[in-house]
Parts: sequence; structure tokens; C-alpha cells
Amino acid sequence: MYYICEICGYPYLNEPPYDKFGYGTYEICPCCGFEFGYDDYPDKTMGIVDWRNNWINNGFKWFSKHTSPPVNWDPKGQLDNLKK
Repeated sequence: MYYICEICGYPYLNEPPYDKFGYGTYEICPCCGFEFGYDDYPDKTMGIVDWRNNWINNGFKWFSKHTSPPVNWDPKGQLDNLKK
């Protein structure tokens, strides 16, 4: 089972971004680099919005040096996963 990044819509996180109590699981998205429970402190909502805007404004750069983007990766299309 995979989980969707709430920042960039990357659909292959190994852990949910937040646990059942709403605390970050410290999962780091290989696509945008957001670490849930760290980069969203102290304001979860603004942390998510700010990180997403920065990721988009900086050209949708792939974060991970160890995990490659999916074949035919489309970061703009990937954002559609957030609408589901």
C-alpha cells in the first residue's frame, strides 16, 4: 500500500504522512523533500502551502538523490492526485 504526499501529490510514499492523531510520521517525500512532522512545524497548514508553493515556483525539482522519478514523471499532472 502506498500513500500520497499532501504537498506534491507523489503517490508512492511508504508511510502515511500523518498518523491517526494527526502527528507527522517523519516520512520524507522523495519528490518534493517535505518531511511530515518536521517541515510542517509549528503551523501544519501554512507549512504545507508554503512548501508546495516553493516547490512549484522553483521548477518542480526532484528532491531525492537515491530514488529516481517515475518513468514519464509529470509533476504538474501529479498535483491532480491532491484533488482526489
